Amino acid sequence: WRVHAPRDAERRGGTVAFDVPQGADVARALLARDVVIDYRPGAGIRVAPHFYTTDAELDACVAAMDEILATGAWKAFAGVQSTVT
Repeated sequence: WRVHAPRDAERRGGTVAFDVPQGADVARALLARDVVIDYRPGAGIRVAPHFYTTDAELDACVAAMDEILATGAWKAFAGVQSTVT
């Protein structure tokens, strides 16, 4: 997937945005699994780990996105409209 983040380390912040197919639906599937993310059209699925977020938790988030896309689990959320993600 495409990752939206500056290449220059001096310009980076704490948020990384993943541009994945069916991003809004994948975001809702992640939220249903209690994965705390945010989604914005044009930006993608935004992950903002805190200092206490472990590498294992980040790996689990990426693995969940991969599994949701691979199995089509996002389809259960297709067409569902929500105002907050």
